[in-house]
Amino acid sequence: MTISLESIPRFSAAEAIDFANEHYGLVCAVAILPSERDQNFLLSAADGRKFVLKIANVSDTAELLDFQNQAMRRVETAVADCRVQRVICTLRGSDITNIQNAWTGANHCVRLLTWIDGDVLAKSTARGPALFESIGTSVARIDGALCGFSHPAMHRTLQWDLRRAGVAREHAALLPHDRRAGVERIFSQWERIDWAGLRHSVIHGDANDYNLIVGDGRMVGLLDFGDALYSATVCDLAIALAYTMLDEPEPLSIAVQVIRAYQRHCPLTEAEQRALFPLMLSRLGMSVCYSAHNRARNPGDPYQVVSEAMAWDLLNKLELWSENDALALIRSACDASGAAPLVEGPLADVSSGEAALAPGAEGFRGTGFRSAAPKGP
Repeated sequence: MTISLESIPRFSAAEAIDFANEHYGLVCAVAILPSERDQNFLLSAADGRKFVLKIANVSDTAELLDFQNQAMRRVETAVADCRVQRVICTLRGSDITNIQNAWTGANHCVRLLTWIDGDVLAKSTARGPALFESIGTSVARIDGALCGFSHPAMHRTLQWDLRRAGVAREHAALLPHDRRAGVERIFSQWERIDWAGLRHSVIHGDANDYNLIVGDGRMVGLLDFGDALYSATVCDLAIALAYTMLDEPEPLSIAVQVIRAYQRHCPLTEAEQRALFPLMLSRLGMSVCYSAHNRARNPGDPYQVVSEAMAWDLLNKLELWSENDALALIRSACDASGAAPLVEGPLADVSSGEAALAPGAEGFRGTGFRSAAPKGP
């Protein structure tokens, strides 16, 4: 399930320039962008326009990329204040085209996407309540937009799916001996998560600090739907929290602000509140395990371990919190949001048509949960 090095495209900048000209009519300068599983080129035209040429992993089918395209379009339509990339058609009018590797003969799907201006969260100096509230609000609205969305390619096997954290756990033996026991404890908590009690839907799946775009002190965009899949809805919030807390002196105080904003728009169920802290820890545990694995097999690529040091630092800080104390803090953040809590009833699938948000609605509707009476001021 881990990404094989042979499946990752290896094209030159000159090949990218020629391809963009032939298939999109662009005359551009090119720069290489980092990526884990595919290959990305920043194309800059003389008139100031910028694009991203995405050459997909050899295992990524046109159907999978269409799923990602449709998810982006759905979010763009429903979430006005959080930009996502748009797909640019080829000169022949296609969303997706192909390029062949002259050395291996392998065919790779290709897309051209718009560029979003702004700083990624990892490089942004902006911090503060407005930023953290905007992250919680945006992630909630994106989850709401994807609620009810269905596509044949949404059920996929992905190494970063939190439901499959056990795959990352297989690499725990590569971790430093003095840190291995702590990560194993995290995976033991992950084993106790009641997945059947969690709502499931299509999620973005990778709201990390290099995919969140910040402008004027707020989250203004979200990149890279390459890890989108059908999974537990609360995983999106857990992933966003894990990366928003990186390098913060008081990480859980940041988490409270994000959770409170998320709760106003997509209230968490009791089961989701219980699962949230173990899911946050699990994402960090997966990150350090995959970093160790990637270093062992590809030591020359620093991008593969870009978050490792900060992930370890955050794990050390969160280790001071018991699961019960963290849950109490999460419940307090949800209560402080002022949103009506969801009362658990017969569980429905959030991806069904009936689970979709009504236009302008705040929170999930028809999900097998009912809202309690609204709270007063």
